[in-house]
Amino acid sequence: MKMLLTGYHGTTLDNANRILKEEKFNISNKDTEWLGEGIYYYVNISDAYEWKNADAILHSVIKIDDSEYLDIDSSNGTIVFNEMLECISSLQEKTIKMDANNVQKNQYAVMKMLWESYPKIKVISASFPKTRTIFKTLLDRRPIRKEFCVRNNEYIKCTQLIKRRDLDD
Repeated sequence: MKMLLTGYHGTTLDNANRILKEEKFNISNKDTEWLGEGIYYYVNISDAYEWKNADAILHSVIKIDDSEYLDIDSSNGTIVFNEMLECISSLQEKTIKMDANNVQKNQYAVMKMLWESYPKIKVISASFPKTRTIFKTLLDRRPIRKEFCVRNNEYIKCTQLIKRRDLDD
């Protein structure tokens, strides 16, 4: 069954205009990306609005089959993610370099393996704390934001510009 996702991408106005003109987002491929390589969106416009240097927000509609979507927050997504963690811990010394000092790089390594292990998946989403902390608690009460990562441009069907100044009025 087909599903439509709607997301908000915070960026600079110049970059937003380039994306609209070319009808193409650049793939984010830094090794610190929480959900691996892809095009990042927030579920809530306010989170995109708070993204650093964002003076424009692009609102996009993504069309995929429901079988191509993995929500790490769901019970099935949690099972898949935990299986990846177990697999990585068994392979770590042989093939995967984990960085004890960089949680984001470790998250990226897990997600990269997940994308490679499930090529049918086109969009992955998860919730993350809005603020970082050095404290680890049993119950994390920090506010969260939901992000999703789209594997490539072919699933983005419609994008429109929302200028940041329009939201400030």
